[in-house]
Amino acid sequence: MRKRHSIEKAEWSETRENHYHTDSKDMVFSFDDRLIEVDGTVYLKRKEVQMKVIKPLKRKTVWYETWLKIKEIYNT
Repeated sequence: MRKRHSIEKAEWSETRENHYHTDSKDMVFSFDDRLIEVDGTVYLKRKEVQMKVIKPLKRKTVWYETWLKIKEIYNT
């Protein structure tokens, strides 16, 4: 079995994805809203209304795709 040579890239990708997760939650929280993840789909709860934000194409980039969509929703 071949040993993976570039573990750094995988770690960097995970770190970056965690950063997008934190940024997404911070941005939504600043508007007194919440993000909810159910079965791979991310929802935005604004007051009493829950709206679907995104069902990401790739599980590895769920928070990057969410971050892009949230920036579009909040126009930031």
